[in-house]
Amino acid sequence: MESDPQLIERCLANDQQAWAQLVARYRRLVYSIPRRYEFSVQASDDVFQSVFAALLSNLHAVRDGQALAKWLMTTTHRECWRAAKQDRRSMSPPGGDTPRSAERDAPPEESMLRWEAQHRVQAGLERLGGPCEQLLRAIFLDRCASYADIAKQLNMPVGSIGPTRARCLAKLADIMKEVGL
Repeated sequence: MESDPQLIERCLANDQQAWAQLVARYRRLVYSIPRRYEFSVQASDDVFQSVFAALLSNLHAVRDGQALAKWLMTTTHRECWRAAKQDRRSMSPPGGDTPRSAERDAPPEESMLRWEAQHRVQAGLERLGGPCEQLLRAIFLDRCASYADIAKQLNMPVGSIGPTRARCLAKLADIMKEVGL
């Protein structure tokens, strides 16, 4: 898995595959922000497109590729604010309620760091893949599942969940160190 700076360099050299990888890497993170504000799917799509159009236009200015996630979060938040101000009716959720306020200022640093960390863990899990990804998602993301439920779902003995979890977490940590997540 290439680092963000490597992908940015390839994008600047007009490599379409690098651009597709960059968009895929940050798709979930960018979409999560308008969805947190309860924007409709269509409005979230519009924000997503605007943010990546802005990234494409400003890619040469994103000097620190390691800060790309933070740049995207800030830009997405600001685009949500602009979109909400421009046309609140088109962003109403299906029930007709108004979306939560997308304030003009960027979210608190603590929120941005938490969102970035969540994005990094998701990226690491996707890179991990396979049974380890399934197990870690079941344990940590499906909070209602018991070990018995997880064992049944993944067709594994209950007694092997703990040791397997430890091995999978070690692999995830190695992946995250390796690719700078």
